[in-house]
Amino acid sequence: MTDEPLPLAADEPLPLATDEPPQPPSAERLRWAVVRTRLDSAIGHEQGRTRRALVVSAEPFHRALLATVLPITASRSEPRYPSEVAIGIGEAGQTKAGVILCHQVRTVSLDRLTGATPDGYVSSPAIRAAVRTALAHHLGLDIPAIADGARLVRR
Repeated sequence: MTDEPLPLAADEPLPLATDEPPQPPSAERLRWAVVRTRLDSAIGHEQGRTRRALVVSAEPFHRALLATVLPITASRSEPRYPSEVAIGIGEAGQTKAGVILCHQVRTVSLDRLTGATPDGYVSSPAIRAAVRTALAHHLGLDIPAIADGARLVRR
């Protein structure tokens, strides 16, 4: 075993297996990465288990050793709600079509991320735009502030 750092590029081979525990992916270049994330303990209808998730938080946030993720389900390939976005085979390492669950947004410790590298990166501008729109809709950010009881305060 060498002391060289683990590769970050998705197309580079993974290092040989060792007795060392898996390390979370580097905090660099995580936005729009699909990573394997341990989401237990789940309660009620929360997504649980280890599953693929899309990182949507901005890079500076990762310095706090946290990431905001959206779970991906492969149990279906068609969105049912406005807060869901389809992700096809081949995008970000998907081997099966799935759905990004933007209504299951969760901030997790980078310690919950498994594997040395992300499975891939969402490169499609259409999927990125759809995720941003779905998140805004789910969080109510697409509602005008005045209709939501908020008003701008000038300082």
